[in-house]
Amino acid sequence: MSSIIWVLIPLVAIVGAYIIDYQKNKLKWQAKNSEKDHELGELRSEIQRLQKRVENLEAIATDVSPGNSYVSSYSDIEMNSTEEIRKENELSVAKKATLKNR
Repeated sequence: MSSIIWVLIPLVAIVGAYIIDYQKNKLKWQAKNSEKDHELGELRSEIQRLQKRVENLEAIATDVSPGNSYVSSYSDIEMNSTEEIRKENELSVAKKATLKNR
């Protein structure tokens, strides 16, 4: 029986050391996870803030109300009729033809 005790004492010490080491590592992992959880919460709130901002910008970009200056700016653009463009092209071709014939 006394020989078994001499074997059990070092065995218990070794197993105890592994258990203590495991508990220390477990506490370190929990500390890291709590830091990551905090960072994860911050990132989630940032994502929500950015999503709201994008939704707001999309609403502004797609606003088609009559008072919207973006939509009304198209009415300020002067469009030449196709007849005016055709006449301008004919004149420029005629000028080039007369310069070439000289």
